[in-house]
Amino acid sequence: MPFDRNTPPHILTLVCVTGLSAMAMNIFLPSLPHMTEYFQTEYRVIQLSVALYKGVNAVLQIIVGPISDRYGRRPVLLWTTVFFIVATLGCIYAPNIEVFLICRMGQAVIVAGMVLSRAVVRDMVPQDQAASMIGYVTMGMALVPMVAPALGGVLDEAFGWQSTFWAMFVSGVLVLWLTWSDLGETAE
Repeated sequence: MPFDRNTPPHILTLVCVTGLSAMAMNIFLPSLPHMTEYFQTEYRVIQLSVALYKGVNAVLQIIVGPISDRYGRRPVLLWTTVFFIVATLGCIYAPNIEVFLICRMGQAVIVAGMVLSRAVVRDMVPQDQAASMIGYVTMGMALVPMVAPALGGVLDEAFGWQSTFWAMFVSGVLVLWLTWSDLGETAE
C-alpha cells in the first residue's frame, strides 16, 4: 500500500511537510508591491507581513516541540496544517491590511512542519541513521526557498497577488492529505 499510517512515513511526506513551511515564507515576496497597491498602504506596512510572520514563527518553534511531546506529532501536524489552510484563506479574502496581517501571523503555525518532521525522523530511526534522513528532509527546506520566489513572481504577474496564496492553499491541502494518509503517530 503506497500510504499507510501504520508504517513509517515516506521521506517524500516529510520533505513536503518541511517544504510547505519554507514555501509559506518566500512565495509571496514578489507580490509585495502589488499587495501594497491592493491594500492601499505603504510598503513598510506590507513588509510587516514578513517580520510578524518570522516573529510568530520563532515563538512557535519553541513551543511546538513540547506540545507534540504531550499530544503527539500526528495531531499537532494535522491541526497546524488545517489552521494554516484557514489562515491562508483569510489572507486571500482579507478586506484590509489589518485582517491580512493577522491571518499572515496565523500562517506561521505551519512552522510545526519544519520542527516536527525532524522529530518524526528521530522517533523512527536510530540516531546514526537519523542524520542521513534529516539531511533529506532539510533538503526540502533548502530547495523550496530557492524555487518559491520565482514561482511566486510568475504567479503574481500572470494571475495577481492572491494566486501566490492560492498556491499555498493548494499545497496546504496536499500536505494535509499526505500527513493524514501517510504519517502515523511516532512519539512514544
